[in-house]
Amino acid sequence: MDEFKVIVIMNETMLELLKEKNENYEKNLRIQQYLKDEAFFFKIDKSQAYTVLQCAGVKQKQLEEVYKKLVAPKVFYDLIQCGKINEDDENLIVKYKTYRTRRFI
Repeated sequence: MDEFKVIVIMNETMLELLKEKNENYEKNLRIQQYLKDEAFFFKIDKSQAYTVLQCAGVKQKQLEEVYKKLVAPKVFYDLIQCGKINEDDENLIVKYKTYRTRRFI
């Protein structure tokens, strides 16, 4: 299972847990909306990503490792391939160099 889906599931679980405990779950509700965009972690800076990950339940000592997996070059290229990221998008904070090939006729 890819790391992004794990974070989505973790956030949903945290949301339900907070509801059951009658604790404030507004942050996790907003995070749930943000996570509808699979390119979300490419559009926010590292400190914001860490905050989101912590709210979802990622432990402090795992933040760096999880973050690196979420914004790995392969993930970036896969999202471009399936049209979920436009490499020219100015909202992207994390991006990698791509090599477009153009045919000249």
